[in-house]
Amino acid sequence: MKLYVYEDNDALNLEPIALTRPTFDIRCGAFTCLERLIKFFPRAHISLIVRDALADVVRERYSRFEVNPVNIKKGIWVLGNVLWTKRDIDCVIKGGSTAYKKGNKIVAANFSGQEGKEWINNGGPLNIKVLNTRLSNRRLTSPVINYLWDAVRYNPTQIRNDSQFFKMDHVSIDSNKVTLINPERIFVDDYSNINFNTILDASEGEIIIDKNVEINSFCYLKGPLFIGENTVVQPHTFVKGGTTIGPFSRICGEISQTIIQGWTNKSHYGYLGDSYIGQWVNFGAGTSCSNLKNNYNNIRVQINKSTINTKSIKIGCFVGDYTKTAIGTCLNTGTVVGTGCNIVSSGFPPKYLPPFTWYINKKHYKYKWNNFVSTVEIVNKRRGLNFSKVEKKLLQKINSEV
Repeated sequence: MKLYVYEDNDALNLEPIALTRPTFDIRCGAFTCLERLIKFFPRAHISLIVRDALADVVRERYSRFEVNPVNIKKGIWVLGNVLWTKRDIDCVIKGGSTAYKKGNKIVAANFSGQEGKEWINNGGPLNIKVLNTRLSNRRLTSPVINYLWDAVRYNPTQIRNDSQFFKMDHVSIDSNKVTLINPERIFVDDYSNINFNTILDASEGEIIIDKNVEINSFCYLKGPLFIGENTVVQPHTFVKGGTTIGPFSRICGEISQTIIQGWTNKSHYGYLGDSYIGQWVNFGAGTSCSNLKNNYNNIRVQINKSTINTKSIKIGCFVGDYTKTAIGTCLNTGTVVGTGCNIVSSGFPPKYLPPFTWYINKKHYKYKWNNFVSTVEIVNKRRGLNFSKVEKKLLQKINSEV
């Protein structure tokens, strides 16, 4: 099967996370959206259609896939920032030559090679119009992640759905040293370690702990919960249900219904709730966010140059890649912090900080590019990695556009 996974013209509604990655790399549940599609269709021939600014980065990260192909063949087209079920994809496969909409979005299509070429030549995913193709009346149920708070809201259900890919009731640890509540809904990889006096509570949802995870003593971890590979959970950590911790992270304090993309350090006390955090973020000790107004009003968030009413009373913060906070940092409800920021503030910083902002003592400064590169190189070296020239070029472009 030929599978085209694409972004559309609303990709930047998923900023700050989508500034540095395609929308199908948004994490929700146990996987990114693309990882889940690969799980469903491991033998599919996949092509990725992304913004021009991301093409080189995506080619580097997904070298086995074709990116922004010129030669279009008959295949199934799916919007990347959708939490696809196999049932919906199978429906598209069997539906013949047709396209599927949700709202004003084309979320999927079954195109001949000629139909696919016509769509690409006339704007493709950047154009909601589909030429010479009928629209299906059948409704697909897979939810679209239009904004990051959608991913956070769907996360508890998606963790439960993704548990189908794990052998639940697999806990190869000494039950005398760890308290297990509803072990039939718990998966712990054989290569992970959980220390004494920790509680895994799956009474309200599945707990999935991937390989090489180290969970220290005196933690309370409540499902639905996913913890990615090579993550360390520090002692006395309290994680409430609906949380996803991406791989290679360091976690401590209190976390509730939050998604961490991965490679992020929250190694000290502090609270994160109803939030989405990028990669290579470092939270200083005591960094906390508010996720509820005192008047219980709906929370508004500034995204993609617009202020959006989330129609939710519980919204935390959204933090882009490579951002750092000093000790004691407090973030207000609905705060958006762009890529590569540094916050040192005794009070709440503004609810929106553009990429590469130093916010020091209530004043804004532009992060000096050479200083940023030097810090990133140090951070990568500490993890045994190199700062990719391709990623550096993307970040420099983001920096120049601020």
